[in-house]
Amino acid sequence: MTSMRTILLATSLILLALPASADWKKVRIGDREYAALDDIAATFGMERAKPRKDKREIGFVGKAHQLVIKTGTREAIVDGVRHWLSFPVETQGKRPFVSMIDVNSTIGPAMSPASIKAVKPVKTIVFDPGHGGHDRGARSSYGVEKDYTLDVVKRTRRILESRKIKVVQSRLSDFFASLNERPAMVANYDDPVFVSIHFNAASWRPSANGTEIYVLPPFGCPVAGKDPVARLDNRESDGDAVLPASFVFANTMHHTILGKTGSFDRGVKRARFAVLRHCSVPAILIECGFLTNAAEAKSIHNPTWRETYAEAIADGIEAYMALANERKLPPRIWDYGRKSTDEFVWED
Repeated sequence: MTSMRTILLATSLILLALPASADWKKVRIGDREYAALDDIAATFGMERAKPRKDKREIGFVGKAHQLVIKTGTREAIVDGVRHWLSFPVETQGKRPFVSMIDVNSTIGPAMSPASIKAVKPVKTIVFDPGHGGHDRGARSSYGVEKDYTLDVVKRTRRILESRKIKVVQSRLSDFFASLNERPAMVANYDDPVFVSIHFNAASWRPSANGTEIYVLPPFGCPVAGKDPVARLDNRESDGDAVLPASFVFANTMHHTILGKTGSFDRGVKRARFAVLRHCSVPAILIECGFLTNAAEAKSIHNPTWRETYAEAIADGIEAYMALANERKLPPRIWDYGRKSTDEFVWED
């Protein structure tokens, strides 16, 4: 199997800078500014792909990038992995337009991570095993979330420390730490990033499966899958200032986990979880799989599965650190031999 270090060394160092916001040909639709999707694609060296079965879907391909959007929705597939935009893709005169917020906060950083100045050197990984103590989290017939999160973190820590990377944890055993205490501990360490580990549950939809990774939404924007709520969307968070780096971290991790584990792609999503809101350094929350899915719950209970997943998380962290510390572009899903995500899947 190709090692992470080999992939990183083979990754091109050619950087594609994003044009300044003022350089885009923008149009106003409602109360927001938009850019033509064809112009965005051209900036990243892409041309229109062959027509797709669903006429609402529009694909673009190039030597280095891929993009698929679905007009009238917030769904997008950027360089082979699923993303949720802040606002729907609009059309004017049959031309698709994407909000400048989504160009600057999702499409641009996903395709040009080395251009994001907020990505700073990293020395310490602060892990947060979700739940603990009286808070058991989600459960399956095999076990409870709080035990699985702690086990995955311990495995990932062992791997990272063997690679000489400093790791600390919000909890070392089965006790409860408050949602404010967990991200606050980053203040005690040099150049940290924060990684919260969880397992998912959807009792109303037992077929739900796969990996999703969360970061904060841009200020003033709704969370994934929800309509705008001004009272919440306009609330300032400690993580706002480092959101571009958090997104790049999440996207790098998502490509790596999908490529290394074969997990179903549920996307990089946006949410205002407390541990993300109150974290002043780049922060992500990984939902590793569904304890309410019978097959996935059985896999999660298998120590071999958890070891493989821990290795993928460790590789994702190492890929982000290589970008942050050495400006090496992170691998994408196809660098691991996995095909790009190519279908839009309705999810609640």
